[in-house]
Amino acid sequence: MIPAKGMKDFVLPRRMQGLQPTLIRQFFERALPDSINFGLGEPDLPTPQFMRDEAARVARDEQNGYTSHPGLPALRDKIAEQYPHLDLPRTGVVVTCGSQEAMTDAFMCVVDEGDEVLLPNPSFPAYDACTRIAQGVPVYYRMPAESDFAFDIENFKSQITEKTKAAVVISPSNPTGKILTEQNLRDIAEALDGTGIWLISDEIYSDLYFGERPHSASEYYDRTIIVSGLSKSLSMTGWRLGWAASKDPDIMQAIQVLHGFTTVCAAAIVQKASLLAWNDEAEAAKAHAREVYAGRGKFLVDLFEKEMGLHATSPEGAFYTMLDVRTIGDDIEVAEKCLQNRVVTVPGVAFGDEAKGFLRISFCNTEERMAEGVKRMKEALGGGI
Repeated sequence: MIPAKGMKDFVLPRRMQGLQPTLIRQFFERALPDSINFGLGEPDLPTPQFMRDEAARVARDEQNGYTSHPGLPALRDKIAEQYPHLDLPRTGVVVTCGSQEAMTDAFMCVVDEGDEVLLPNPSFPAYDACTRIAQGVPVYYRMPAESDFAFDIENFKSQITEKTKAAVVISPSNPTGKILTEQNLRDIAEALDGTGIWLISDEIYSDLYFGERPHSASEYYDRTIIVSGLSKSLSMTGWRLGWAASKDPDIMQAIQVLHGFTTVCAAAIVQKASLLAWNDEAEAAKAHAREVYAGRGKFLVDLFEKEMGLHATSPEGAFYTMLDVRTIGDDIEVAEKCLQNRVVTVPGVAFGDEAKGFLRISFCNTEERMAEGVKRMKEALGGGI
C-alpha cells in the first residue's frame, strides 16, 4: 500500500468527541474471576423455555429473510395493543434492535444541533450520549438524593428554556428503582403543555414493578415517544427486541426511515418468536419475575442495614437499589475496594453527580450469592464501616 502524502492525523467528528465507555462497563470488564456481580443490569432469570423453543422452531422450519423495515405487521399490532389509551394504528409502532436503538432513533429524529434535552440526574448514561451524538445539549433536572431520588417538579420546570426540545423520563428508574407517580406524570404533562417539547419515555422496566403497575407518560401527554422492549421483563437482553411507539405519525415515519437505513429490520427469528411475548405463559413469566425481584430487593436492602449499617433505597421496580456509602468515603474509591475483593458495584457518579456517594446495586443474583457479596463488601471496607 502506498502511503498517502501529507495525511493529517485522524480527528473524530464533534458528535463523537468526548464519548467514552461508561463507568458501568469499565468496572464490569475489570471484574476478577469468581466475582459477584452487583453491577450490570441484566436479568439472571432464564429466558422462558417456550420462547426459546419457538425461536428454535422458527429457525429450523421457516425461511427467515428480511421483514419490512418497521417489523412484522402482527408484532406491531401486538405491541400497539399494549397501549389501549392511545388507540395506536400499526404505523404507530416501529420494531427495533432493542430499546437502545429505539432510544437513539428517537433522539436523532427529534434533536437538532444546539437543542437542549432535559435528562434526570441520576439516570442511565446512554441518554447523555444520545443527546451528544444528536449534537444536542444535555441539561439535568434533579432527582434529589435527600428525598430518596424522588421526582421534583419545581426543579424540572426550572430547567425548561426556549431551547428545550425534548425531555426524558424513565419509570421504573435505572439506577434508583423509583417509579414516577400518576401525579408526577400529570405535573410533567402540565409543565410541557403548549411548549412543543417532546417527551421520550423509557419504559423498558415497566413490567417489573412491586406495587401498582406504573403509568405511562403517554397517558397524560400526547407528544410522547415510548421506548420499550422485552430485554428486562422476559430476560431477553441478547435477543435485541425493542420498539418505539407514538401517536404522532410524522415522528414515527421519521423513526421508520432512520431505522430502515441504519438497521434494515430487527432479526426475523426474534420477531416471530416475540409474537408469544404477551400470551398466558409470558404473562405468568413476568409475574414470576416481579415476585422474585421484589423478594430479592427487600432481602438485600435489609441485609445492608443489618450487616453493614448502611441505608439503601427501597426499590419500587426494576432490579436496583442505591446504597448510601457517604459515611465510608468516595463512591469510586469504595467501588474499587469492593472490586479488589471480587464484588462488582457501580459508583453512583456514573449516573450523575446527584448520586455521588452512592453505589448502584443490582439484585440479579440468588439470595445466597447476594449474602456472599455483602460479606465480601464488609471485608473489603473493613474499619471504614
